[in-house]
Amino acid sequence: MSDINLITWSGRFADDDFLARLYDLTKLPSHDSRFKNAAGDIRQHRVNNFDWDGNWVFSDPRFNLLHSSDEEFLRFLCETVHPVVRHSRDEARDLVNTYNGHLRRDGWEIVEARTISDRPVFAARRQGERLAVFAEPTGWQKVDRQIQEARSRLDEATTEEQCQAVGLLCREALISVAQEVYDKSRHATVDATMPSDTDAPRMLDAIFSVELRGAGNEEARAHAKAAMRLALALQHKRSANFTMAALCAEATLSVVNMLAVLAGRRGRSLG
Repeated sequence: MSDINLITWSGRFADDDFLARLYDLTKLPSHDSRFKNAAGDIRQHRVNNFDWDGNWVFSDPRFNLLHSSDEEFLRFLCETVHPVVRHSRDEARDLVNTYNGHLRRDGWEIVEARTISDRPVFAARRQGERLAVFAEPTGWQKVDRQIQEARSRLDEATTEEQCQAVGLLCREALISVAQEVYDKSRHATVDATMPSDTDAPRMLDAIFSVELRGAGNEEARAHAKAAMRLALALQHKRSANFTMAALCAEATLSVVNMLAVLAGRRGRSLG
């Protein structure tokens, strides 16, 4: 049994590296006039000088964790027990048990959603409900908001129109993530046509062609492009039902997660 009192919320990461998995710190303001954004002042006060209290993040208005939506707060808690963040399986489970002791009073619980290398990845759900299709944040805030909204719509979808709405949200998420990753100076399109700001298919195809080029990446490139084509094809299905909407959501998540890996949100960075 781990000593919960000695467990830090950021796990093996420095505070700024942990938070960068959830937020774009370069777009949040600095509280220290010497730095232009939150990435600089957090690094200064929690890594270089270590002069902020260990629980500073819970009272910092930039993150607003104690007054945010349930989903936002639960997203933070699930990240604290992600196997990349916390290597100790026992420590992660102790934390989840502690969290659930409080969360279940409000009808929530954190449960095992899947595994990575035989390590559990946790997600939050309402008690008695199925797990959401989208479980892990990317740190691209607009993308995360859109896929969380798609998740909520999917949970409630019963009519054809509601299932079609999930497809439209997935379309918006793909446009947003393409805008985050596409670099016109790096990602040349196959037909040499400059994509518009909303031309997700052309931007995504260029990204995967460049970042996964070569024979050694043939399978990954094929998977990425197949997931992209599936997500795009299902977005506009006139006869949408829950199965089609869920498949569209799953394909969209696959594309988003692959881009997150390529952009360093799950591993190495582009270049």
